[in-house]
Amino acid sequence: MASPDNPPLSDAAILTRAVENVFRKLIRMLIGRMSLKKLQVMIQVIFVEEAEEKLRQETPGKNVALTTLAVITGFDTRTITKIKSNENYLKPFYQEERFLSAITPECSVLDVWESNPEYRDPESGMPKELEIKGAASSFESLIGAAVSTRGVTVTSFLQRLEASNSIIVDRSRNTVRMIDKRYTPFESTDKIANARIGMAVVGNLVDTIAHNLDAAQRNGEPFYQQGCWTNRLRKEDSRKLREMVRVFLLESDERARRIIAPFEQGEAGNDQVTAGISMFYFEEKAQG
Repeated sequence: MASPDNPPLSDAAILTRAVENVFRKLIRMLIGRMSLKKLQVMIQVIFVEEAEEKLRQETPGKNVALTTLAVITGFDTRTITKIKSNENYLKPFYQEERFLSAITPECSVLDVWESNPEYRDPESGMPKELEIKGAASSFESLIGAAVSTRGVTVTSFLQRLEASNSIIVDRSRNTVRMIDKRYTPFESTDKIANARIGMAVVGNLVDTIAHNLDAAQRNGEPFYQQGCWTNRLRKEDSRKLREMVRVFLLESDERARRIIAPFEQGEAGNDQVTAGISMFYFEEKAQG
């Protein structure tokens, strides 16, 4: 309840708090799996793409002016022009090999090691075994060639790549050898599948929120959107609740599939939409 000492949040504050909460949890998951630099590139490109599409829908058949994009994005026109010239503009990032090969600093190091002739064996064409430190053709110089960030250390990269089973370090000889050119941010295929399914659920939920925010203006019907949670769960009860919810969701999932199945068409067509139901259990630490 609002009080003189605790005034109600403004609309801007409510939106900011909600976005911050979502971003904080997303970024928590992305740390070590995507660099801030790549995330910034992705957000800038997608923001301008979506802003341009929104303006195009508002004025069909007309070109979107850079000045209008500047107003809606908060970027100046020179920055927008630079973003629109990005090779990923209007293209899926996951299909761009150059973006993926440098999605983390560790990926960049392995990519340069595997592709740069200076770090490949001239006879076999395979990545050379490198001395850990040295002015040229060493793991130390490789980091300098692959990563522009200052203040990074050889030791930190050795630890990260060794933990991911991408390299073998021979400390008695002070050398390092690549054994897998892929830096895998997920330790197993199960985690990759969980990430793919989970992020799809998050995306679908955001679509539902966006639809409901605009439904009244369009005189449309809002989609069903509800949640059930408590902020006062004892830690010792969480396991029991988790199991009860798991059984409930399994039963609900089976019922949801039976409801959807009769509506699913045998073949894909251009006049179809994606529709579905997402159900999940969650826990998070109480906010102090």
